[in-house]
Amino acid sequence: MNVNDPIIPRVVERLRALADENRIRLLLRLRRGPANVSTLTADLGIAQASVSKHLGVLRQVGLVQAERIGTQAIYRVSDESVFEMCLIVCDGVARHLREDQAVLRSISRRRFAGRRTGANKP
Repeated sequence: MNVNDPIIPRVVERLRALADENRIRLLLRLRRGPANVSTLTADLGIAQASVSKHLGVLRQVGLVQAERIGTQAIYRVSDESVFEMCLIVCDGVARHLREDQAVLRSISRRRFAGRRTGANKP
């Protein structure tokens, strides 16, 4: 892919679809197995209208698909590669948090050391 690749808008659309906590939670729940809207609503504690809306967004970008069984739509993940990407992002977030914690510990140690040396001064 290069900077002028015509696929970039589709990539952005898919990334935008993933930029929502409830959509990530829906995908993680569907990873365990197919489910209908009622089951997803109960499992995630999200309003039914919200679940339906988020599933529509995920369907539009090709991450989930629905199969009609009678009057129900059963949803499943249609592109498992999304979990590889989530793992990469999660690893990056964890690494960033560790780096932030190391910086905060360093700052805290310096402040504490400064207080100890300052407390000994007349």
